[in-house]
Amino acid sequence: MHPPTAWNGAAIAALVLSLLSLLLLLGLGILGLLVSLLVFTPLALVFSITASVQLARRSQRGMGLAVVGFLLVLPGWPITAFLLW
Repeated sequence: MHPPTAWNGAAIAALVLSLLSLLLLLGLGILGLLVSLLVFTPLALVFSITASVQLARRSQRGMGLAVVGFLLVLPGWPITAFLLW
């Protein structure tokens, strides 16, 4: 019997940050929008990509968390581009 493999910390961080980003984006007005788009969205994206690279090289769990974290931050990028343009 194989021991259970560990969860990838970057994948967990990506999911948590993307959920926070989405909640702030939808719920806390202009301040939440700015914090979400300028802090949590880029961090979630970086952690998602980092987790995907790490999971391709290691025998860990969490690829689904990294993918969901990436998909949840996607709505923030068009909004950021619109606001900065």
